[in-house]
Amino acid sequence: MPVRKKVPIVTDALREWTQPVAQIVGPHGLKGAVKVRPLHGGAYQLFFAGNQLCLALPSGRRQLLTIQTCYERRGIWIVKFAEMEHIGVVKQCIGLFLTVPKGWRPKLQEGEFLLSDLLGMTVVTEEGEVVGEVLDITENPAYDVLVTERGMIPMVRDFVKTVDLKRRQIVVSLPQGLLSEEVPKKRRPRWRR
Repeated sequence: MPVRKKVPIVTDALREWTQPVAQIVGPHGLKGAVKVRPLHGGAYQLFFAGNQLCLALPSGRRQLLTIQTCYERRGIWIVKFAEMEHIGVVKQCIGLFLTVPKGWRPKLQEGEFLLSDLLGMTVVTEEGEVVGEVLDITENPAYDVLVTERGMIPMVRDFVKTVDLKRRQIVVSLPQGLLSEEVPKKRRPRWRR
């Protein structure tokens, strides 16, 4: 039997950098600075000089970028990466996403949670009646909305009383008529992000 050659398996160190945290929305000036729109509130923790983010290219390749300078202006970050020297390079990157390692989570304070943590949680009224499972979360300018099998619940203090991450349960106090009285016969498939 012929001896097989041992081929070393080369793993790409940036393969695990798949979680998008921001999107490049345009150039800023002529020297290679970019306008970056964060995708969620915790992404601001990533914008400081010396930090590295990964640029996800349409071909599937990834390029590591190092932040030289950055500052925030009206919800948009102006970032100068060391690897982007002029506006020609920036124009090719408009619309691309900046990513971090898959397991990255922002530092949360006591009582804070990510909206993605709420998916799949059970919604229960103060009386103990099960409303259903959180299928999706719709983000609106004023407040977020929990989507359940029986209807939509605004995420405001008047309706959502407690969020228990350990028990995976959300306790709500709802006015009459906000939800449908019966669960639909055909259960919709669970939505994924």
